[in-house]
Amino acid sequence: MGRTTHKKHTGKRGAQPPADDSRRKRGQRRTSAAVPADRMAYATCTGVRNAPPRLSLTVPPDSLDAATWDQIESALALPCMVHLAVMPDAHAGYDLCIGGVALLDGHISPSFVGYDIGCGMCHVNTGLPVDEVLPDEAARQLLFDRLRLAIPVGTATRAPGEYDLPRFTSASGDTQLTDAVNARQSIQLATLGGGNHFLEVGVNKRGEIGVTVHSGSRRSGWDIGAWYMKQGRLFPLVSRLGHAYRQDMDWALDYALLNRRLMLEHALRALADVHRQLARPAHKRAARPAKPIGGTGATSLNGPSHVPASPAPAAPISSLSAHGLAATSIPSAQPPLSEQEISLLLGRMINENHNHAVVLNQTGPSGTPLVLHRKGATPADAGQPGIIPANQRDGVYITKGLGNEEYLSSASHGAGRRMSRNEAQRTIPLERFRSQMRGIICRADKGVLDEAPDAYKPIAEVLAAQDGVLVRVIDHFRPLVVLKG
Repeated sequence: MGRTTHKKHTGKRGAQPPADDSRRKRGQRRTSAAVPADRMAYATCTGVRNAPPRLSLTVPPDSLDAATWDQIESALALPCMVHLAVMPDAHAGYDLCIGGVALLDGHISPSFVGYDIGCGMCHVNTGLPVDEVLPDEAARQLLFDRLRLAIPVGTATRAPGEYDLPRFTSASGDTQLTDAVNARQSIQLATLGGGNHFLEVGVNKRGEIGVTVHSGSRRSGWDIGAWYMKQGRLFPLVSRLGHAYRQDMDWALDYALLNRRLMLEHALRALADVHRQLARPAHKRAARPAKPIGGTGATSLNGPSHVPASPAPAAPISSLSAHGLAATSIPSAQPPLSEQEISLLLGRMINENHNHAVVLNQTGPSGTPLVLHRKGATPADAGQPGIIPANQRDGVYITKGLGNEEYLSSASHGAGRRMSRNEAQRTIPLERFRSQMRGIICRADKGVLDEAPDAYKPIAEVLAAQDGVLVRVIDHFRPLVVLKG
């Protein structure tokens, strides 16, 4: 398995790059962002490498900056590294670069998964016609107001008792970690968070409304990731810490999915409320009592669970007089979504998380299982539906995976940042940000300037590097309403 790079726009193997630094045309070498090995337990993995690790790049080597290359080379130096694929949205992160997909022999790495374990996206195409449900700015403002009431963002939490999850017990045996997770897991369930997390309502070329949620395991997942990263960079899969991390990671993956699913349900109910308010009485459905999520009422996570307390009903939709807008009642051939229809849509949602590790049913050179880590990268097995968001101006792309094994059947998780948050806040003019977001109901102030479109790589370039190679783009939803922390 020689080290290889690959040409942009193709899935064919390119020429082997030189062994020296000439493969990356860049400035002065920077110190690696990885934590120094002498400060970490299990800083390097055991075993004798039978062959050099394979490196598969989806973009030209000189398009990656110095910090990203340092993290790539640090990962390639591990004896247990079998194959490293780098997605087109790659940029420097902590230890392994964001957009890195690493196949390790018999080892699992908390830092190759990241802090926000299970962070990912859920999407559903409602099939609802935008001309009837969200026909104008007033209707979209109504929806934005309803979403703000239904879903806490930023550091906001839910009221104690709104959701009741079973107690978490860390497989590590550490009582402080157990207590930290239990302190927040219930009150942060069905909350969006901040940063690049979002809830977006958009429309495709067929005029159908789609809803996308991007969020993760909140502080609970962060606490789990941080605790294990303090224990070491890598754990043998068969070690005590290897077993414990895998079990706690799986809990966080389930929590993150439940978090997104609940928010998506709240969003679909908000959409139905707005549709019901705008529709003429002749097309209104009879009111239905709220049903528990999933039909059983059980919030299942890490074993049997209690029935969550029903969320308090959202306050009435706020008046739009302050915006100078008035919602127009229009004829509607499509009645508002019922609880049954919402449940069916949730059953058909696309879900992809981009921070995880998977133990494969394949053995590596050491005779132990291979472990596939994705950090800021999504699965793209053959035929698998996927989600690639651009930025809050350019919307969300729906894809179908091509199962390209040369790139470990993976794809990008978004456009990827081209500016740090501090740089974006310092250099992007606020008026430019507001101008870019014109026509989209969203928050566009200095507090979210680091999420401006200019902070991200051009989505056209990121898609061009993988469309037809890693995935096939099958749909696009242009944003109408965007909720951020």
